[in-house]
Order: sequence, then structure tokens, then C-alpha cells
Amino acid sequence: MTRAQAGQSAAGEQEGRTPAGTEAARAEDGTPAGSDTALPGKGTAKARSGLWRNHDFLKLWSGETVAATGAQVTQLALPLLVLGPLGASAAEVGAVSAMQFLPALCVTPFAGLVIDLFDRRTVLLLANLVRAAALALVPVLYLTDTLSVPALCAIAFVMGAGTSVFDVAYLSYLPALVPQRDLVDANSKLQGSYSVAQIGGSGAGGLLIKALGAWPALLVNVGAYLAAFVATLLIRHREPPRDRSSAGRPRLTDLLTGFKLLWRDRTLRVLSMRAGWFNMCEQAVLTLFLVYAVKELGMDAGGVGFVLACSSVASLAGAFVARRAGLRFGFPGVLILASSASSLAPLLLVPTDPGSAWNFPLATLTFAVLGFGLTIYNVHVVALRQAVIPSEVLGRVTASYRMLTYGTLPVGAFLGGLLGERLGLWRSILLFALASVVGWLLFVPAARKLPAPEATPTK
Repeated sequence: MTRAQAGQSAAGEQEGRTPAGTEAARAEDGTPAGSDTALPGKGTAKARSGLWRNHDFLKLWSGETVAATGAQVTQLALPLLVLGPLGASAAEVGAVSAMQFLPALCVTPFAGLVIDLFDRRTVLLLANLVRAAALALVPVLYLTDTLSVPALCAIAFVMGAGTSVFDVAYLSYLPALVPQRDLVDANSKLQGSYSVAQIGGSGAGGLLIKALGAWPALLVNVGAYLAAFVATLLIRHREPPRDRSSAGRPRLTDLLTGFKLLWRDRTLRVLSMRAGWFNMCEQAVLTLFLVYAVKELGMDAGGVGFVLACSSVASLAGAFVARRAGLRFGFPGVLILASSASSLAPLLLVPTDPGSAWNFPLATLTFAVLGFGLTIYNVHVVALRQAVIPSEVLGRVTASYRMLTYGTLPVGAFLGGLLGERLGLWRSILLFALASVVGWLLFVPAARKLPAPEATPTK
């Protein structure tokens, strides 16, 4: 999901029967995948995390914290660059955002094949270099007076392609660094650091853009991607050599493998459908809000950055309570409660109106509630996928999942910008807020029937 995008954009091998019915290797600490400590919503007080002694995980974690901090600057700078110096419309803002997420549809499936064939650490290194190089073009084009909306669309697409490859490799690589019993804790820490990055990045980004302008602020993210490259380069762990024979090499026909495994397992099928609908609605609301806040509510870059930073404080709180919430409410229960917060939150924007004193508090509350619920939801869903999908197909299944769920992001960005021009910004926000509620109402009865992770049927 986004924020996780979004979220944010977040991700020992397993042993035991999986939804695909295959066998996978044992975790580094010997914990089987079927044990309670390996699954979201389960655990014991005796299963203490060893993540603070896992130096390779700490390198990956620190590098991603730096990269995520820089990415928050870009999240503000690109739309404001389109709205400000280029004087673009809401539809053009939507087009730039859509191009950034379009690779989820056309690049992600092939990324799964590459990641299951090549060393995942090497893929991570190349993806960071590609993102840094693409983003560095923006200041160059601006200074040479050749920057345009089509150029930004092309750069956004290349960055999105690098991110699509990176995210699949990242989620597939994490179980190789972290024992299964620590997966929920690892994902909580990654979600937490992402929230911290949003707090610092959004606030500092708003101030940087206000003081220096949009394009100089982008250089911060270029440096962040390079720092993440260095941190990943220092990781000492090496995965076992992959089977290079024709029998063990992924083929184009294997593109269907991930989709088959997702469809065969009811839990993953329900979660992918839910995520796809939510992401479309949330991206449309976010695209519309950035334009709505600047053009009608009178917020500047600092104000928008503050709203997103407050949202990240709530996301950080969600990361801290995610594991405890899973233990308290169980897997289906925590998903229902967390999704209710993230899905209903956009309705809080409905009472906003140009000139109202409540605009700023309502916008802040909206994204705080959304971020809190979404982070808890993401921690448990990501940990579930990492625990039940066998390593040999983890890249392909993760790519298929992200194609189905992230593939709706460009649709949401495009529709948000287009309807914002046709229906008006406020009416369009209301439309997608109601659509988010409808998706949640359909998800709740299906979520109640989801089995506990250890009871997921095998095939």
C-alpha cells in the first residue's frame, strides 16, 4: 500500500506446508514456519527478537530509513514543481503521479522473474543507482530551461520502475536476513522507521522547498538513495547460489505462477483484492488533496509538509502497537480494526471548506488516522506473506501481489486528477472517500471468515 507507501511503500527461509503445498528451507534459527512465533498476530514472551544483534538487518534498516527520509522530500517537491514553476493543472499533477506508479503494472511482474533468478542484494544496489540517476536529471533539466510535464512524466516512470524492482527485491530479501520469528518485529521496525522518515522528511521537506525551491530540495533525495546504496553494499550476508540450469531458471510462462498461487489461497486472494481497491481510492484522495490544499485551502509547502509529518507520527505509533494489537485481537480482528481507521479517515476531509478555521485540524486528523490504521494493517499482511510463501517463488508471488495492489495506484492518480478537473476538487474527494468506505464494508464480512495464519489450508 501507499504510505507505505505507503507505503509505504516495507518485507531464514520457511519450512512446512505452504498455500502452494511446497516445502521450503528452515529458518536460520531453526524456527518452523508453522510455529506461532513466525506468524502475524501470534507470539510468546519467550520469543525475543535478536534484531539488534543482526548487523546485516541493521544496515538494511538504516539505509532504508535514510532513503525513505529523502523520498518524502520528493513526494512534496514533484507535485509542487508541477503546480508552481510549470503552472500545471490538477490533471497534469495526476498524470505525473500516475506515471510514477504505472511500472507497478508493466514492470513489477518481470521484476519477480529477475529477482528469483539473480542475487537480490545486487538487484537492490542497481535499483538505488537507477533511482538516484533519474532524480538527478530534474535539477539538470530545470537549470537548462528544458523541464516540462512530459519530461517529469518520463523521469517519474523511470523512478517508479526502479522502485517497483526495489520493493519486490526488498520484501523477498528480508526473510533471508531475519529469522521467521522476528519477521513481525522486523516489519514493525521498518514501518516505524518509515514513519520517522516521514515525520522528519515531510516537515524538513516543506521547509526546504519553501526556503530553496522544489528542484534544489530533490538533491536531498539523490543523496539519500546513494547513502542507501552504500549501506546495502556493506551487508555481508550472501544468499545461496541459485539454480542456473534451464530446469531451475524462471521463464516467461512463470509470470502466471504468482497469480495462480495468490488465487489458490483464499487469504491472499481476499487481501490482494482489498489492497487494490483501497490503494486506488487513497491515491486519488492524496493526489486531489495536494492540489486542493494549495489552490483552495491556501496551504503552502510548509503547511502541507506539517500535515504529512503529523500523519507520520500516528504511523509511528501504529508501528509500535502493531504486534501487541495482533496478539490482542487476532489476525482477522486486527485487520478489520486497522482497515476501518484507514478506510473511513478520508471522510474527515468532507467538512473542509475554503476559509474555514477547521481546515488545517481536519486535514491533520484525516491523515493521522489513516496512517495509524494503515501501518498496523501493513505490518501484519507483509509478515503473513513472508511467512507462508516459499522462498523459491517469493519474488514472483510478491511481484504478482504488488501488481494487483499497486497497479491501481496510477488509476487512482489519473482518475483523481481527471475528475478533479471535471467535478471539482471537493466533490471528487467526497466521491473517492465514499468509494473507500464501500470497499471496507465489502471487506469486513470476508475478513471475518479468514482463518488464522497457521490454519491456512494447504493444497
